[in-house]
Amino acid sequence: MLLKKIRKNKSGVSNIISTLLITSIMVTSVALTYSYLIPTIDRANTNASIYSSTLFLTKVDEAVQTMFYDGLGSARLLPVDAFDGTLGFTSMGLNFRAFIDGAMYLPIPGLEYGIARLSIPSEVSIMPENSQEYIKGGPFFPPVVTQDGSIDPATLVLERTDSETYQLELWYRLQLLIRDTGVGGEIDVSVIAVNFNAVDSLVGLNSGSYHLIISKTDIEVNPTLFGFPVNGDPITTSGDDFRITINTGTGPIEVYSSNGARTRVSINLVIFTIGFQMIVLE
Repeated sequence: MLLKKIRKNKSGVSNIISTLLITSIMVTSVALTYSYLIPTIDRANTNASIYSSTLFLTKVDEAVQTMFYDGLGSARLLPVDAFDGTLGFTSMGLNFRAFIDGAMYLPIPGLEYGIARLSIPSEVSIMPENSQEYIKGGPFFPPVVTQDGSIDPATLVLERTDSETYQLELWYRLQLLIRDTGVGGEIDVSVIAVNFNAVDSLVGLNSGSYHLIISKTDIEVNPTLFGFPVNGDPITTSGDDFRITINTGTGPIEVYSSNGARTRVSINLVIFTIGFQMIVLE
């Protein structure tokens, strides 16, 4: 009789132990899923979103650069890869200054260049907040492209602006084309700025947008807004020791200098406006 009771008690204890083991395994599995697998999947998804969005802006950059020396109305049709987030357009101001004989003779305040900004919402941390990663260009690149520096004007940077948003930004440095014939000769300067324009913000493929038309919608040569003559001629002068500075908000940076007398110094300003229009396929 006692032996039967012991056997029954052992069977009950075994059932309890088995239930506890199964429960603990299930709890551990759920905990592992939420503490390791799901964050891993979230990081992979965020990385994939940033990669596809970077690829998209890289193709936009390639299309825009092929249009730099095309005429007004030229356009490119870009098949759009999947990208997440919203692409908006804004501009950033800078100040252009030209000096001769030790004094400033041509200020161009309020000159702007366009910024294409793609915002990707994500709370997953794959880089620290308020940090940047340059995909093209670099933090120490000069604000202009000259014959002596990098010939690629594009800057593409990834930034985590806060705990919930990543941003990809694409913009173009000023292009400074200079012909200097030497002391006693002439200096011809052409400054090229690129602006962006879009009626609405552009969103990813999940909204049904599939193609992007990129077009050169405007070309301004020596606009009177910046102090050039009404006939569109360049601003000219003559004298000794010519130099140019650019101020993007961190102080003036000298981007060109040439010593000695010049019989003629002329400056032209060209502003390209690049328009963006998404084509929705029904």
